[in-house]
Amino acid sequence: MQHTEHPDWLTEALEAANVPTLACLLVQLTGERSWIEGKFIPTRTRGMDDNDSGGLPDDVQREIRDAAHAALTRHFGGEPARLKNPSDALLVEMMSVSLGETVPATYAPMIRADLDLPAADGRELAHAPVPEGFRGLIIGAGISGLCAAIQLAEAGIPYTIVERHDRSGGVWLENRYPGAACDVPSHLYSFSFAPYDWSRFFAGSREIHGYLEKVAGDHDITRHIRFGVEVTEARFDEAAGEWTAFVTNETGESETLRASILISGVGAFNKPRLPNIPGLDTFKGPSFHTANYPDEGVPLEGRNVVLIGNGASAMQVAPAIVDTVASLTIVQRTPQWAAPFPKFGQSIPTPLRRLLDAVPLYRRWYRIRLSWAFNDKLYEALQQDPAWDGHGRSINPINEAHRKGLEAYITAELGAAKHLLPQVIPDYPPFGKRMLLDNGWFRTLAKDNVSLVTGSVVEALPDGVRTQDAAVHKADVLIWATGFDVVNLLAPMKVVGLGGRELHKDWKGDDARAYLGTVIPGYPNFFCLYGPNTQFGHGGSLITVLERQMHYVMSLIQQTLAAGATQVEVREEVHDAYNVKVDQTHAGMVWTYPGVETYYKNSKGRVVVNNPFRIIDFWTMTETADLGEYILGRPAHG
Repeated sequence: MQHTEHPDWLTEALEAANVPTLACLLVQLTGERSWIEGKFIPTRTRGMDDNDSGGLPDDVQREIRDAAHAALTRHFGGEPARLKNPSDALLVEMMSVSLGETVPATYAPMIRADLDLPAADGRELAHAPVPEGFRGLIIGAGISGLCAAIQLAEAGIPYTIVERHDRSGGVWLENRYPGAACDVPSHLYSFSFAPYDWSRFFAGSREIHGYLEKVAGDHDITRHIRFGVEVTEARFDEAAGEWTAFVTNETGESETLRASILISGVGAFNKPRLPNIPGLDTFKGPSFHTANYPDEGVPLEGRNVVLIGNGASAMQVAPAIVDTVASLTIVQRTPQWAAPFPKFGQSIPTPLRRLLDAVPLYRRWYRIRLSWAFNDKLYEALQQDPAWDGHGRSINPINEAHRKGLEAYITAELGAAKHLLPQVIPDYPPFGKRMLLDNGWFRTLAKDNVSLVTGSVVEALPDGVRTQDAAVHKADVLIWATGFDVVNLLAPMKVVGLGGRELHKDWKGDDARAYLGTVIPGYPNFFCLYGPNTQFGHGGSLITVLERQMHYVMSLIQQTLAAGATQVEVREEVHDAYNVKVDQTHAGMVWTYPGVETYYKNSKGRVVVNNPFRIIDFWTMTETADLGEYILGRPAHG
């Protein structure tokens, strides 16, 4: 961003800065650990709040801000940080103190990586020579595809991306409905290697899309993308040892592309799920899924709108349109849990944006603190306690505490509309479905022009809809916020591996499985980003997961090439043992608790979307590929 000069912008920036983050910054800049001791120890960070003041008295905050001003002034003048590479123990202690809770020592390597510090063991990923003709084909130019492209380029592996749209950005290109935004903090929902000058703490869809296009431009990816190309089938050619992709190209013609490795970056939230409602073709007004919201917008002033659904998209749409429409009828099947997030909709002050840009160490520590609050901090609340009797409404004491806190918050948000409580308080445990973040949803439900209907739409009429209670609701516009088909991964693309085996037959349709959510036996050199069991149900940033998947893929490819091979396939027993562990871990978690129904499950009741492990566990699993878990090979005529 262009910063206007100000004689003391730093003072303004530090007034808006996060005090516990400043204390961590001071330890490294000054080399003095006293900034995380005694009177400087902040209170515990509650929920998803940033705890900007640290809960400290004003005079102690002032001392930290003044010291940060002096230290940063010296730093800008050329004085290096006195503690460039803290010990693992100190890093964990700094993070623990800044958050007000004990962070396990096992997190040290992750903190070290997030701070861009050298690994404690000094190991780095070796770069193997790339054989002539060895190249990659990436399907999709969304977040996954861009992440894959950057990693391949760093390794010197040529690649092409095929993208069915005419622009990159994936889900953030497609979702342009009113209020569309990310419920993960902007500084966490961005690549670790590509910081950005975010305007809001939680960015809107247009800004995220702009960020992704900037990443594509900055990393010289765009010229490698073929837009308007859709893959219909990918088949492994055993004799040649490479993948053949059958595509419909930019001109609508069939074409064949070949590559040594195939990377799927097709994502999961790209197949809108629309219920088959009788009479929908008779409805006279606009009717569309949130993912297909018209680019030119829809006139809503003074109109009667029926919004079907109450998931993440609906919770963003409703508050964004409620003051425009004449009436808003919301049809929900079951209530949803939604937690407060204090910085929703807030702009990042310009001086603070300058600080985040000018002081990478501050930005990295700020991001690390966010990653804990939005990641593994909540993991214990997801574990079923066999000794706990929560009457089906909670699964352990921590989970029950979340329920009480959320119920009190919802009650306060509804204000005078307490009659809605039976309709909006879920009867299942918190986190049983994806925890949503409240952006004014409950206050919207309490408005005079809003009606909340529990049930489902069973028929569309020319001027409205009928719900299962036989009531008719007038409508000029229907907005379907009914989610996506996320369990039929990779569909409708056909993937054929060794011996003619078909992936969707191996997966029995919606029962997708992969080792580390990434590789599948029988499909050499095929890597599935955002594959089965890779979404963290307790929070976190998908971008973190994708970066770890690609880190692992590159470790695997580099070791394979270094061993003189060009093909790599995971061993079946390794894949199967991992998936047994996935299912066993899920069996003790909230998503498999009786009475919990969620899009995380397939038609057989198996959780195929969520990863059941802590993020640090997945981080460790994906650090270095073990070639002993794989079968290496070369093409038959190679």
